[in-house]
Amino acid sequence: MSDEADRYDDIEVIVLDDDEVRVMIDNALAEAGCTWEELQRQAADGRFESHIAREAWFVVSSFEPLPA
Repeated sequence: MSDEADRYDDIEVIVLDDDEVRVMIDNALAEAGCTWEELQRQAADGRFESHIAREAWFVVSSFEPLPA
């Protein structure tokens, strides 16, 4: 076996279902202290209210808000 094949053996991939994605988004927004809409506005303005809000956007920006 080559070194190329071995270097990824320790990577664990976790696939989230819709409920787990919702929890992840809710947790990120709660930590940032804002709603999805507020975070979108901050991103559109290019001015985040905090470093945590910027990190939350990095986490949730690829997801569309899931219906309640």
